Amino acid sequence: MLKIAVCDDEKNVTSEIEEKIYSVSTKLNVSVEVDVFFDGKTFVEYMINQNILYDIIYIDIEMEGQNGVDTARDIRKFDKNVLLIYVTNYECFAKEVFEVSAYRFLTKPVDENLFEKYFCSAINEIKSTPKYFHYQFNKVQYRISIDDIIYFQSDKRLTYINMCNDMRKCYEKLNSIEKTLQSKGIFFYRTHQSFLVNPKYVDMYMYDTMRLQDGTILSISENRRKNVSELFCQLKGESIVI
Repeated sequence: MLKIAVCDDEKNVTSEIEEKIYSVSTKLNVSVEVDVFFDGKTFVEYMINQNILYDIIYIDIEMEGQNGVDTARDIRKFDKNVLLIYVTNYECFAKEVFEVSAYRFLTKPVDENLFEKYFCSAINEIKSTPKYFHYQFNKVQYRISIDDIIYFQSDKRLTYINMCNDMRKCYEKLNSIEKTLQSKGIFFYRTHQSFLVNPKYVDMYMYDTMRLQDGTILSISENRRKNVSELFCQLKGESIVI
């Protein structure tokens, strides 16, 4: 399911965009969930307090209070991946808009064909480059940015998700997590039966150990060294230090 947010201080505009989202998603047989906000500050606070990340955000540039550009700057502090689609009354955009990596622009009144074109493009972008890990814990569904995951560690019935500034728990087995990631073209190092490591955080690799950027040293079990070595060369294209 795609999580989508619409943020605009004009209620008629948010209603129009929400209606278009559901119409196009139904046509494409894509499951979506849409949240609507009427000011940037409330929107950002909600994302932070509820620990929610979105796949697509439709946001107005000119809003009373905190404008769309400043809102996007705040969002980019904790979410580098979400696709931002600006909805605006103007065809010319200030350079600050491009600093927050806007994905597309829609001019009011929103053209229906262009809206569908950009929506389809966004879906293809999301499918081709998965950015989130989805999991369930205590009957609650969560998702976190893959870029924020340092490594998974299994311990008995639980799998711990070690992140940059947090640690989460889930019941999914490490084998299942590894297969799910690989099916989406995402490869982590399986250094040990109990560890699955994000290559992004590997500071140094030797044949039988890895050092992570935070100084953590992980051993590579003998039966996994060949696979780790091959993946390392595939991802980095570098010589191995032995």
